[in-house]
Amino acid sequence: MVVLLEPFQNFDKAQSYMRALHFDNVISNEEVGGKIWVLWMNDLTIQIIRMTSQFLSLSIAKGQFQFLGNFIYAKCNMMDRRVLWEDLRWNSMNEDPCLFAGDFNIICMDLEGRGGRSRPIAAMDHFNQWIHEGDLIDLSSHSSKFSWCNGQSGLARAWAKLDRVLLDANLMSFFPNASCSYLPRTTSDHCSMLIELLKDPYSYGPPPFRFQQMWVEHPEFIDFVKQVWSVPVVGTGLVNLAFKLKKVKVALCEWNKWVFGRTNAHIESLEVKVEGLEGCLQREWDIVAERELVVASVELSSWRCREDIRLAQMAKIKWNMEADRNAKFFHV
Repeated sequence: MVVLLEPFQNFDKAQSYMRALHFDNVISNEEVGGKIWVLWMNDLTIQIIRMTSQFLSLSIAKGQFQFLGNFIYAKCNMMDRRVLWEDLRWNSMNEDPCLFAGDFNIICMDLEGRGGRSRPIAAMDHFNQWIHEGDLIDLSSHSSKFSWCNGQSGLARAWAKLDRVLLDANLMSFFPNASCSYLPRTTSDHCSMLIELLKDPYSYGPPPFRFQQMWVEHPEFIDFVKQVWSVPVVGTGLVNLAFKLKKVKVALCEWNKWVFGRTNAHIESLEVKVEGLEGCLQREWDIVAERELVVASVELSSWRCREDIRLAQMAKIKWNMEADRNAKFFHV
């Protein structure tokens, strides 16, 4: 299940997106002036309970378990958000376990923001009062401390924790190990949130050798292959060809480890570096840290591009081999 905030201009584009990613259903609150879109597969049973321009409440069921999912896209205006808190008090009295997730456009305390203009104390008080009256539990988040950045540079840069997940006690009792992770920001000024109510029980071993399309993008790839191929081998005809292919395969495996290593490891280390540099800049602006952040961000973007190429190739290979049986892998 995927929840998107302000991604589409109309329902036709949302349906095209749904078909491209092979989701089965999509709904939105656009008819009441909202910008929340929810896409899901047929393994879930979803019904609309209530919608306004700032939230979409859905009854979500899988098997015998059912809960109320409230997806929020709060307005920037404090008075509009007060209307939102009043509307959501009606939802908090629902008998089903409740989840509230999305962009609340307000923080709980000053420590959840850094830089920029200070948030009105009254607005934070209204938000905290709503959380307290609903006995809601703020789900702890991993990765970045803040979920939003204004995209400015230098002293003008600002961070805040505008996105969060709140659970009531009933839902928390079902999923005591529930977690929320902020994924790295890419094209948006907000981090995507990954909410995990159940851990994936499956693990995968090392993949077999496959030619990686991302190798071709490396400037030294062709020269390396020519060098390995030019080494003489004993044999003639097809035997010679088989030996050369085997030598290239072994050499490429070593070259891949030496040049690329594990793309996920590179991405993770760069994400940690970017997060650390952002943390330094959040505490105090420094020209050296600013330059390092720009360089690390560019390098991180390059490695993410390589990982996208790798995953796209894997998805295509698995689809050719397993077709519809591997639809879950394709969606992931």
